[in-house]
Amino acid sequence: MEKPERFSTYQKLVILGLSCLLFTVVLDYMLLPALSGTLLAELQLSTEEFGLIASAYALSAGISALLASGYADRFERKTFLLVFYSGFLIGIVICALSPSFFILLIARIITGAFGGVMASICFAMVADLFSLSQRGRVMGWIQMAFAASLVVGLPLSLFITSSFSWQLAYAMIFCFGVLALLMIIFFIRPLSNSTELSPPWSHIFSNLRKSSYWNVYSANILIVGGDVIFMTFNAAFLTNNLGLAESQLPYVYGAIGITSLLAAPIFGKLADRFGKWSIFAFGTLLSVGAVLIYTAGAIQSFEWIILVHSFLFLGVNARMVSSTALATAVPKKSDRGAFLAIDSSVQQLAGVLAAALAGWVIFQAADGSLLHYPQIGWLITVLMIFSAGLVFLVDKQVKADSRLESV
Repeated sequence: MEKPERFSTYQKLVILGLSCLLFTVVLDYMLLPALSGTLLAELQLSTEEFGLIASAYALSAGISALLASGYADRFERKTFLLVFYSGFLIGIVICALSPSFFILLIARIITGAFGGVMASICFAMVADLFSLSQRGRVMGWIQMAFAASLVVGLPLSLFITSSFSWQLAYAMIFCFGVLALLMIIFFIRPLSNSTELSPPWSHIFSNLRKSSYWNVYSANILIVGGDVIFMTFNAAFLTNNLGLAESQLPYVYGAIGITSLLAAPIFGKLADRFGKWSIFAFGTLLSVGAVLIYTAGAIQSFEWIILVHSFLFLGVNARMVSSTALATAVPKKSDRGAFLAIDSSVQQLAGVLAAALAGWVIFQAADGSLLHYPQIGWLITVLMIFSAGLVFLVDKQVKADSRLESV
């Protein structure tokens, strides 16, 4: 059992600043799907055009993260963060001013190109500033930014949309973003990189060639793939198969957010105390049980639907917090930025492919119900089990590296 180290005052300020920043990035990512009905009507979009806008973020984020990986370890981390976050905020402003399909598409490409790299830069800074025995708790607190966007950010954005306009919802994100930007400027000290590095493309390929890194890349492809497959048609399954009214959906997603808000810091502490792999394995068992019960369609009552989603996202948070903390221990310091940027890239691209795969497996019947949903459950289960095997290998690798360093 590892003995957790206490956070310094400065470390607490870093966690607060990075969490506020990621809150805006996640809220922006989640807001567009929630605005689908509004945007289809107000901008007179076809479903194909909206699908293109929705996928533009992930595609540009994946490409941008891969390109940025060659430079992520060459520049001082705080400056690198500020450049990309400023670009993200410019994209948000364009979203707020978009009058048409074409301008909104350009805005989503810009927000993806800059916002899609933010998590990898933040995680590299966490690895620089926090020891491995602290990172579970750090990731738990940072994960709360994702939950807060569901519990607070998304409902507030939708209220602003219904009361005023969808453009004003993006303006709100920009205002929050400016505050987060100021926190980063004034709270976080520069983190210089003194290592001599090879040229950018050589740095990318050297990271891609390291087989030990691919255990993490592959695990995260499967983790993200399973999560995206589940979420892609979840709202439609709830309304068309399980009979929930659309007015009940916010309660389901609110329950997910509250569960994540409470669970993430707890699992962070447990991961630091009992080991990352142990918490990941527990989360996998919990998630698999919830997924198989839910996708079988056996749960019909609203209360049980809420309960199953809560248990599922307990498992999801246990897996995400522990695996992310563990992944930051794999690369050497001179590779951290590139490693995490490549990891972000493959996760974004995995999300695009997973959504497409879900569309290929699931069909809609004439009455609107979704067919083959139990098969989706088994597919997600297989991905979760394989990801657990890969995370086990990563855990063994990290422990072996730690023993070698201590010799």
